[in-house]
Amino acid sequence: MSLSDEDLCDIAADVLRSVRYLTLGTASRGGASWMTPLAHAWDHRDAFYWMSPADARHSRNIEENPAVSVLVFDLGATGADQALFGSGTARMLDDEETAQGCATYYERRYPDPAVRAQRSRPPDDFRGAAPNRLYRADIDAYSLLHPDGHPVHRGLVSHRVPVPFSTARLRGAR
Repeated sequence: MSLSDEDLCDIAADVLRSVRYLTLGTASRGGASWMTPLAHAWDHRDAFYWMSPADARHSRNIEENPAVSVLVFDLGATGADQALFGSGTARMLDDEETAQGCATYYERRYPDPAVRAQRSRPPDDFRGAAPNRLYRADIDAYSLLHPDGHPVHRGLVSHRVPVPFSTARLRGAR
């Protein structure tokens, strides 16, 4: 089966819509890698948001080395195991950006306004002496496991391909 870029982008969109957690990959300045699962939200400009303690290892790594990778892995919710990979840079949101970051995070995580009202935390919970901060990763490249597998070995070997995906195609999706 030959899939177009549009088909691959549709698969990427399905994965992102169906999975509420991502794995964040970071590395220290010295190159020591670290991965952590996080509840996340995305906007329509390829930015992914999460909250974490400022002293968590991945948070400290981002402070030293902003290069990150993200993995959103769907264990069959869309009909087959699939993964969306991304790479980019991350940073802690500053005090002025925190309110908008909170709005984006909570609106995506909790589309029902009544649930959002119960679960949302105010921006001040991520400022000043508060232990948690809001972070954002700006993703500039995506790839996907090709559904057909490797071009030679088919389903015996996973095969990751670049995909011209953007979260902008999910405008209006919850």
